Amino acid sequence: MANNDRIFMKNAHSYGIGYIGQGASYGFMSTYFVIFLTDSVMLSSAQAAAISSAAMFLEVFMGMLVGNLSDSCTSKMGRRRPFMLAAGIAILPIFFMLFRTVPLTGLGRILYYLFFAMLFRVFFSTFEIPNQAFGAEMASGYDERTKLRTATRFFSVIGNGIGYLLPLGVLEIYGGDVSGGWHMTGILMGIICLLSWVFTVIANRGKGVILSPEDKVKHGNRLREIAVNYSELVKLRTGKLVVIYKAAFTCAYAIFNVATIYYLKYSAGMDTKFMSYMYIITVVVFMAVTPVINAMALKMGKVNQQMISLGVCGIAAVIIYFLCPGTVAGTVVYMAFFAFTQTGFWQVSSAIFYDVIEVDEWVNGKRREGDLMSMISVLGTLISAIMVQIFGIILDMSGYDASLDVQSSSVSSLLNVAFILIPGIFLILGTLVLHVFPINKRTFESLRNALDARRTGADYSEYMDDVRKIVGK
Repeated sequence: MANNDRIFMKNAHSYGIGYIGQGASYGFMSTYFVIFLTDSVMLSSAQAAAISSAAMFLEVFMGMLVGNLSDSCTSKMGRRRPFMLAAGIAILPIFFMLFRTVPLTGLGRILYYLFFAMLFRVFFSTFEIPNQAFGAEMASGYDERTKLRTATRFFSVIGNGIGYLLPLGVLEIYGGDVSGGWHMTGILMGIICLLSWVFTVIANRGKGVILSPEDKVKHGNRLREIAVNYSELVKLRTGKLVVIYKAAFTCAYAIFNVATIYYLKYSAGMDTKFMSYMYIITVVVFMAVTPVINAMALKMGKVNQQMISLGVCGIAAVIIYFLCPGTVAGTVVYMAFFAFTQTGFWQVSSAIFYDVIEVDEWVNGKRREGDLMSMISVLGTLISAIMVQIFGIILDMSGYDASLDVQSSSVSSLLNVAFILIPGIFLILGTLVLHVFPINKRTFESLRNALDARRTGADYSEYMDDVRKIVGK
């Protein structure tokens, strides 16, 4: 490995450490928060889903704001790191308060958990979006971005494993003290986020874009500016396609995540110990396929890798739904396929999103990493909030009762559809969208060369055939 490659990978690893906390907190909250509210706090499914969804709606607005703010931040720490540091400091006390079972009733209890769930979403967004945009500053090449995302994925997998398995282990240790188990889990999650997020801020000092005070732009109506930026990004051909791709996967992932524990317990009939085995299998698949996905993406291109990943899982889901829903064998196979697809998306998708930045620069003369990543993140959060809310309402309507160990057949049927069939359909849709995505290694390099030539006043006509394929003109 050349010296430059070693330096790049060292930087990639120091950047990737932050994804331990990000992966742990995201997996933990998306998988267990509604369950904590229904089974420990004893809220109804609809109330729990409403709290989770309302908090995510707040994250939509926070994500819009923080992405734009980080694009124009002139701190000596750089554009992104001040936000990441603030989130790292705030996250532990938020988790400490959120996962307590408080002696409140009625509306007071609902408002308590809503408040701290909103705080979590605010500061999770304050880390996630600047951190995602930071990655685009650290890697500018087509394959370099794939390598960066692969390095971060290893750390994210560690975080996912913690987020999935730690709650089950802590609850098992605490036995009948369910409230104590959840509170300890929240504290441990907060510590993990604090350490990983603050470490990546410190380890990456001096990296990324640092604006001078002279670069500071005067802003008028910030929300109007964000809306204009989003509109310009979505008008790009590639902007439209990545939005649909992200939306399709998020619909599949959100309903899969919120339905998992309910499905494993009430449709597949698994106890807590068996559920932990399922998550162990998931994490093992994460680890095993990460280098495979990297090799596939480098050899055949990021988009082709994602088409295979989403398409295979989508078809498998439809087959399993009609042949063997609710069986242990079908569940193992399906979760293994989804783990492959899930890790591929988180590993490769950001590198695909990053490539739109150069398209934006060509068409609009701007580089808006923060706005682009916030738009993508806001879209995912908004869709997740809607899907969680719909799931909670329908689960209640199907007759779900948290006090029962065995649910009715209508609950089981709903869980089969929500956990298997619906994700499969959305994954197939995502595959079809990627089929027409115009950026590959050759066209991207042509775009970069054309940008370099245009900046210096040189002739770039030889690259224009590929550029037109990307911009659609």
